[in-house]
Amino acid sequence: MASSTRTLLSKCRTLLRQNVDNVRGSRRNYHEGTGLHRRNFNTHNKTDGGVQIGILGAPIQSGQRNHGVQFGPEAIRKAGLIEHLDHHVGMTIKDFGDVEAGYVQGHADFYLTGKTPLRNPTSTAQANSKVADTVENILKSCDVCLTLGGDHSTAIGTITGHARARENISVLWVDAHPDLNTPVSSPSGNIHGMPLHFLMHDLQNERLSIPEFDWVKPCITSSNLGYIAIRDIDPGEIAIMKRYNIPHCSIREIDRNGIAHCMEKILDMINPSGNRPIHLSFDIDSLDPSIAPATGTRVRGGLTYREGMYICEEVARTGCLSAMDLVEVNPELSNFREAKRTSEVAVEIIKHALGLSDTYKLERHPQQTRLKCELVFSEAQP
Repeated sequence: MASSTRTLLSKCRTLLRQNVDNVRGSRRNYHEGTGLHRRNFNTHNKTDGGVQIGILGAPIQSGQRNHGVQFGPEAIRKAGLIEHLDHHVGMTIKDFGDVEAGYVQGHADFYLTGKTPLRNPTSTAQANSKVADTVENILKSCDVCLTLGGDHSTAIGTITGHARARENISVLWVDAHPDLNTPVSSPSGNIHGMPLHFLMHDLQNERLSIPEFDWVKPCITSSNLGYIAIRDIDPGEIAIMKRYNIPHCSIREIDRNGIAHCMEKILDMINPSGNRPIHLSFDIDSLDPSIAPATGTRVRGGLTYREGMYICEEVARTGCLSAMDLVEVNPELSNFREAKRTSEVAVEIIKHALGLSDTYKLERHPQQTRLKCELVFSEAQP
């Protein structure tokens, strides 16, 4: 009896291991311990030059009221972005410069929507139209488009351009704020708090007719949008998230369940088959202000450094990253040391998202490592 029980348990363990391996292989195309040039990166423009990364600066400041965010692209470049990326084997970097934002501080225009005027719709729409066209063109020749903001209204252009170039994109929004207001629900009228209102199919019935944004077409659905680290949410945004059951993990859920659980949950929800191009839109204010103080809408209780990097590492591991925004770095809102630290953290975020964390630099052999783990596991069984 004892012998048959042990045999049955052994068979159950074998089946369990096989099922786990099958699930891991089918649900997500993860590749352990690999750098960008080693993993099965879903390249759309495969050439002998390896992975092609196109960098675009989008110094848009008209989506909010703090002067200085237009210097974000320059600050991130000065923190050594190109130098950090350029020496990696299997990666080709092309810097496309900055788009012309065309906004002059103090010359705001307004579109009346009721209680709160929509601020700077003309300049924000024009700048984002240029961003959309440029991102679309970059993705014709590059595997990944990296856009340096600028405020988060930049996502109107980057996601539009991405969706024109690649079908069925999913969006991972890492931010202290959902940026899901409509012009009517917004308490500020700042467009950096409502970019998704223009982009989501589900919200088109609430979209106002704003001529400056007629060129923006809905391109994402609520089921393919996921939030990480939100913690400062307006009432109108809460209503929309509940109505459309938008996938999200608040900072409280991260505290309770851990960042690993939350990332697995969100990635499985927005990209269940693991084959959709991922658009990572990363607002630097998702990190705690003690880590990234040079930003305009700081909210205490944010992501730790490691949590922020882990998010990017997991996106890299999917092999599906197709476009990325790094926004809201504002070197004018802090002293030199804090501004420099924030820009350096931004560079680290980008490196991790592209699979270039220190962990991935180790010369490991995934097949041998996995085999050794399986042998140890097998030997531990009765």
